[in-house]
Amino acid sequence: MRYTNEEEIAEIVRAFEDATISRDEWKHAEHLTVAMHYSTNYDLEIAIARMREGIFKLLGAFGVDLTKEMPYHETLTVFWMRTVNDFDLKNQDLCLLDRVNALIAQHDKDYPLRFYSRDRLFSDEARARYVEPDILDQRSPKHDHQS
Repeated sequence: MRYTNEEEIAEIVRAFEDATISRDEWKHAEHLTVAMHYSTNYDLEIAIARMREGIFKLLGAFGVDLTKEMPYHETLTVFWMRTVNDFDLKNQDLCLLDRVNALIAQHDKDYPLRFYSRDRLFSDEARARYVEPDILDQRSPKHDHQS
């Protein structure tokens, strides 16, 4: 279990929104934690927009010159927000703490590769705009987010 109380989750969200979380601390689990917070508190489109804006703000705080490099990845942002939203809706019987911990435990950073080939996912096009999966449809009933 990653978190022991909801205040730890709130601290991660605050640090993300204030762009005070360090680059070393901004890992996969922290991304998912903020995504779950947004999924719980906003509809999907607003949650995606807030995550996108927050990531750009954070990249600026990290000193990334976005005119020279673009570490932001639109397809991964949308994919993960959809995944988290789906997980959130299917697990409403759990408190936020348990949902976040279960989400982190069940979704490693390579999870998108179940749906995308490496070539497609890491293409310039996928970084710039959302592209649909080429292996398995994310919205397909055959696909199970809790695997």
